[in-house]
Amino acid sequence: MKKSSENELLEAPGLYGTLKLEEKLIQRIWNNGEFSQKNLKTSDGKTLEILDSGRWNLAEEGPDFKDATLLIDGNVISGDIEIHIEEKDWEKHGHDNDPAYRKVILHVLVYPPKRKGTVVPSIAEEGIATFVLLPQLRKSLEEHAEEEAIGRLHGISFENAPSKDFPQNWEESRKWAYERWLTKRNYAEKRLKAAGWVEACHQWLLEVLGHLRNRSPMARIALKYPTQSWLTGLETNAVYSSQKDWKLRGCRPFNHPKKRLKQYAQLIENCPNWMESLKNMDFKSDSLQRELSDFNRKNLNLKRLEKEFTQEVLGGNFGGTRVHTLMIDACLPLWSVYHDLDVFDFWFHWTAGDVPSTFRSWAKEKGLTHRFLPFCNGIAQSIIFGNIQRSIQPSSS
Repeated sequence: MKKSSENELLEAPGLYGTLKLEEKLIQRIWNNGEFSQKNLKTSDGKTLEILDSGRWNLAEEGPDFKDATLLIDGNVISGDIEIHIEEKDWEKHGHDNDPAYRKVILHVLVYPPKRKGTVVPSIAEEGIATFVLLPQLRKSLEEHAEEEAIGRLHGISFENAPSKDFPQNWEESRKWAYERWLTKRNYAEKRLKAAGWVEACHQWLLEVLGHLRNRSPMARIALKYPTQSWLTGLETNAVYSSQKDWKLRGCRPFNHPKKRLKQYAQLIENCPNWMESLKNMDFKSDSLQRELSDFNRKNLNLKRLEKEFTQEVLGGNFGGTRVHTLMIDACLPLWSVYHDLDVFDFWFHWTAGDVPSTFRSWAKEKGLTHRFLPFCNGIAQSIIFGNIQRSIQPSSS
């Protein structure tokens, strides 16, 4: 088995504070190719191309990835790859004198080494080149860690979850949901700065269509085939075949990525300017000036807005809870940042999207919902916040 130190939990700096980071999360990012692979360079300035990222070694002693193939400065090199958060972890784990690491050809780090051009010492005759992953990530470490934590939530029962991880009353639910809202706005701001309005909408919508299981290949498709490619016409089966790591076991027919790609192609065909239609939605209601106690679905006109988003912006191409997830996770945070308006209450009272069915019973058990206060996105987000904080944020003790 792998040594326990290889999967240790570390506190690491993120965009919005300190977060808990598992090396296995970074390994998964490498394995799934969730980073830009254009114009890569090692820390000592050599060109780097990843021909084969290697076989993820989850079962035995030794490097994290076996039998990788790289092109470094034009030379094809085959061997193993080791991944760490920081440069010092190489010697800390004793790899510099371990024969099992003799075949390592690349040391992948999250954070840059302190000295520029570092070559890692090895038992092999030559040192090992270093590659820094963080600048190449398409999403922040927080987003990756959060997705991991949310994925684990689907297997938690109410009885097994600590009570402190649930909001105890309506006020706490709003407070926790607002923290989630601010985080999503931060993500949206980063995406808009990197890609602009049209491509940010395109990329994030495709990611959300991948749901938890297939976000990574959907994200790569969004980058490989930008909006203009879809406007000129794409064969969705060929787009689907461009990715090889789809997770299809247990995937329901309506969630199959082939179906989602066809739906997106239909959206582009029927509503080629859907991003502009989204931008022109009107969330600037007079109700924003009212007291917080007055906010509800009726005076926010959410029924009308949800219909407009579903039918006019997205052309009726998506239904069920997924259409609400598209608004909650991507579209409304992007709209809010683009227009520089905090529309938290629209987001809070919006119909909940794809969340575990147990969330409704949890909320009812805690007295957060009743006849006049239906379950909504904000309540779901506050439950997510309480549970993922335990997973990604360091404890205060």
